[in-house]
Amino acid sequence: MAPIARRRDFRYLAQLDFRRLTPELPSGMWGGQKLTQVFDRYTTDRILAAGYDFDRLAIPFRAVATDLLTGKPHVFRSGRMTEALRASSAIPMIFTPVEKDGMLLVDGGLVNNLPSDLAREMGAEVIIAVDVTSPLLEKAQIRTFLDVIDQTLGLMMKESVERNLRHADLTLRPDLAGISYSSYTKMAEIIPRGERSAAERIDEIRRLTGTRPRPSAPVAAPPFRPIIDSIAFDGLKKVPARQIRKEVKTRPGQELDVEALGNDVARLYATRLFEQVDYDLRPVGGERYQLSYALREAALNTLAASIRYDRDYKFVALADFNARQLFHTSSSATFSNQFGGLNNHTAALRLSLPGVPSLFLEPQVHIRRRERLDIRDQELIDRFRDTRVGGGLGVGGVFFKGFEIAGGYRYERVSIDGGASPNRQEGARRLGGLTLRLDRDTLDRQEFATSGTLMRLQVDRLAEGLGGDFTYSTWQGDFERHFALSEATSLRIRAAGAFSRGALPFYERFYVGGFSFSEGGARQLVGFDREELAANQAVIAGASLTRRVFSRPLSFARRGFVSLYYNAAGISQQPEPTSPLTFFNGAGLELALDTVLGPMRIAGGWGEEGRFKFYFSFGPAF
Repeated sequence: MAPIARRRDFRYLAQLDFRRLTPELPSGMWGGQKLTQVFDRYTTDRILAAGYDFDRLAIPFRAVATDLLTGKPHVFRSGRMTEALRASSAIPMIFTPVEKDGMLLVDGGLVNNLPSDLAREMGAEVIIAVDVTSPLLEKAQIRTFLDVIDQTLGLMMKESVERNLRHADLTLRPDLAGISYSSYTKMAEIIPRGERSAAERIDEIRRLTGTRPRPSAPVAAPPFRPIIDSIAFDGLKKVPARQIRKEVKTRPGQELDVEALGNDVARLYATRLFEQVDYDLRPVGGERYQLSYALREAALNTLAASIRYDRDYKFVALADFNARQLFHTSSSATFSNQFGGLNNHTAALRLSLPGVPSLFLEPQVHIRRRERLDIRDQELIDRFRDTRVGGGLGVGGVFFKGFEIAGGYRYERVSIDGGASPNRQEGARRLGGLTLRLDRDTLDRQEFATSGTLMRLQVDRLAEGLGGDFTYSTWQGDFERHFALSEATSLRIRAAGAFSRGALPFYERFYVGGFSFSEGGARQLVGFDREELAANQAVIAGASLTRRVFSRPLSFARRGFVSLYYNAAGISQQPEPTSPLTFFNGAGLELALDTVLGPMRIAGGWGEEGRFKFYFSFGPAF
């Protein structure tokens, strides 16, 4: 697997997890990992200073959750604030439940959405309640499954709210028209509504509070910096601690650094070995604490599928089966099937070497089939089908800063169907030789990246003496760097080079042109057709500026983008790397949507000699 496997794999539109041979459906749409990390960042220092006692916080605090097993409320009065906040905000079917002491905890609003009784229990003399229960919808308003969930929760909460209104001295009801539990992107609109609700009844609020002596402000416990005494991993079953220890940069003897702990959690989660990652700090004496990472292992066997349509290859489907942590090591197996406009069937095994988990042995076999084009002077002259059956054996390792280096032997039998001279080959030919690959991938996401680097370098030496029918060498390199210029704007620069020496078969040339919707497609050159330029030597450079124009995380179209592109390529069909290059330029404009079914991209490209190309795709790149 490539380094990209360390991030969530955006290629898949559907995924079914297996624990052993039993399929497992998710208990919520989201695992709440990002929410957990936000809570940790803002509450860890405060709750440590308070000794995990909610009454010693600057403002005494309670959180209510609902136990799914009994239907009874659970009130958090002490412990980790992150756990309390995460459980009390776990909307059923949206966020996964929180496991605690044999309970499965979800949003406390199911049984007590207006906990004025708890405020009275804590000693409050005046209670001003704010009822933000979503108003019940009319029949015509219930159109989607989110509306059904919203209505169901509203009905369940209504009784408990009415019961607890008697404890409140005054109840504020902000205008919630058009607002539901999922309206996270409307905060700038919601907050003023609450302020208006209070302003409209400010005289009543003053009458309730004006004659009472103002209590002294609560004093929080003084802050301090705990020392990390030791580090432990809780919840490991199939994943050995030695495999993930390198992801943790915090060390015993250091002072607690909440930001560093957050980075540790992010790295552990990015391994995709865990569906939930958090941490706990347990006092061991004085100011020393044991740091325990709380881990819930993800299902390690997955069946995943995806589909994409684009103008180049029409419909392309993907079905993968991935098995991880084989033989109680980081070894993995992948069976990948891509079919439709592109055909690529691969079985690969990555075996970690005992005692050296950063090194691996990787055998693989494949069958690949694709149609190639021969375009000259903007006209399609010829086409042929390239079919390859082969495999390889590589040895490699992951080294400092995520560099993956692998080298080994590869072999293929290539058959060409159709085509006219010079795109014709009688019978199958063999390609055999040595290969060396270097990868580094630190992009923050596969689609619509805003920061990070992607670097790939591959060197191949094929020879008749190594089992092939041809002798030649190729060097290929690709580089991308993404810069976040602002919260909504990013810049991408990219460069690529491909060079060869020797008798290069026509189907081994480097193909350039098009928008490149496929990971295995031609190198991108906006303003040109797919594979319009085929060369023995090529250099490409380009830049793109992307602006996010909207963000609605819970909508079908979650985000929208506008991008401007410029690129240039130098091409030569001569056999030597020092051959003179012919240069081409292109520019483009793209409108893209990040949808729940993958990216939808519409783009236009302008190239030299009056070229204009229209590009469209719907679905993830794979």
